[in-house]
Amino acid sequence: MNPETLAKLRSFCIDEVAFEQLKQTLQAEIQPLEQEIKQAHLLVDQHKALFRAIARLREPLEVEPIFRATAIEVRQLLKSDRVGMFRFYPDSGCNDGEFVSEDVDSAFSSAKEKKVSDFCFGDQFAIHYQKGRVQAVADIYNAGLSDCHIKILSQFQVRANLIVPLLQGEKLWGLLCIHQCSAPRSWQQIEIEFVSQIANHLGVALKHAELLRSLRLEIDERQQAEQRSQTLNKGLQQAIQELKAVNKELEAFSYSVSHDLRAPLRSIDGFSQALLEDCTEQLDSVGQDYLRRIRLATQRMGHLIDDMLTLSRVTRSDMHVESVDLSRLARSFCTDLQQTEPERQVEFVIQSGLVAQGDPNLLQVVLENLLNNAWKFTSKHPQAKIEFGAIAQPNGTLAYFVRDDGTGFDMAYADKLFSPFQRLHASHEFPGNGVGLATVQRIVYRSGGRVWAEGALEEGATFYFTLEAEEVEV
Repeated sequence: MNPETLAKLRSFCIDEVAFEQLKQTLQAEIQPLEQEIKQAHLLVDQHKALFRAIARLREPLEVEPIFRATAIEVRQLLKSDRVGMFRFYPDSGCNDGEFVSEDVDSAFSSAKEKKVSDFCFGDQFAIHYQKGRVQAVADIYNAGLSDCHIKILSQFQVRANLIVPLLQGEKLWGLLCIHQCSAPRSWQQIEIEFVSQIANHLGVALKHAELLRSLRLEIDERQQAEQRSQTLNKGLQQAIQELKAVNKELEAFSYSVSHDLRAPLRSIDGFSQALLEDCTEQLDSVGQDYLRRIRLATQRMGHLIDDMLTLSRVTRSDMHVESVDLSRLARSFCTDLQQTEPERQVEFVIQSGLVAQGDPNLLQVVLENLLNNAWKFTSKHPQAKIEFGAIAQPNGTLAYFVRDDGTGFDMAYADKLFSPFQRLHASHEFPGNGVGLATVQRIVYRSGGRVWAEGALEEGATFYFTLEAEEVEV
């Protein structure tokens, strides 16, 4: 009460005793009002601090500046000796951590970046703080704390503390610590509620920081992926140019084979035939046999050249993908095969409705080679069976197959089947140059699939192929 007010009150009193009684009565009435006013001012200051904390969350700031500004403001408002943000190390089970930000009175040492290990905390208390527990200790030496807990607090000169959890979503990220180091302190409920609200808003900042970090990582990954893509594109463009150059060389080679090699072969074959026709009387049987062998060799060489050119064209021709009725192609070719040797007893089993996406011309070459092989290698059997169908593999991919009950092959040599000019049977047994299966493999690979075979000697063979890329399990 100010002196002027007291002087007016004294003038109203008949004596000093009455004045003192009036004075005491008024002071008893005024003191609670002053306390309420003080609390109201404190509440206003707290709301202003909360408003500023919320405003900082809307700014594009990192967590550390938010922590720093909040620690300064809270310490000044509560008149405490230290306000710090303690973070648990990831994967430590909430047993280890350190203060990552603080504001501390100059009379006391900093707690930042000092590793703290408390193996009891993670096992016994972390779950409670994760559920929102708040600890308010007026005096660490009279609160029933364990000796190890008191030892940890005393190294930071703590006498009284207020601990509120910092939650990042539902995860216990750390603790908001208010320390009184100079003396014990009883924490008021209004202070506890204020610190809890601050911790809630800091939790929002932590969540925002986590989202921002994830976003930056995603941006970095996308940028790196884009850089890798650009590098791959450059490499791909270079590979395309090199491939074009190789294709031009192959075209030149094909032209050379087609014209420069065929001409001498035609001459050798033609003159050999002329000698056989015009000079028969001058040649004995041995000479005529030599000429016939020369003609057979030149004709076989011509067939080899044709097969080489076919194999080359398969890898260089443009692909036009569309729906192809494989069942119809197989049925048509099997009819042609039967007409070439109508006396043979062969049962054809063609599964209906098999339609695939691919180049019709190339897929026709695949079926003709596989079915022709089946026809050839069943020729030693008086009765034979040739099948074309499809089965679903475990991964859902459809595998087409051509199966026969002919001569078969030894699986020990299966790796040679698809190599150009590799044969598992002698030419006098089964004619051919060993290019058909190599051609099949190259077409199937170009279509994105794979080809393989199963068989046994005198038990037939089955050739499988797919026409789409299969998923690889990692």
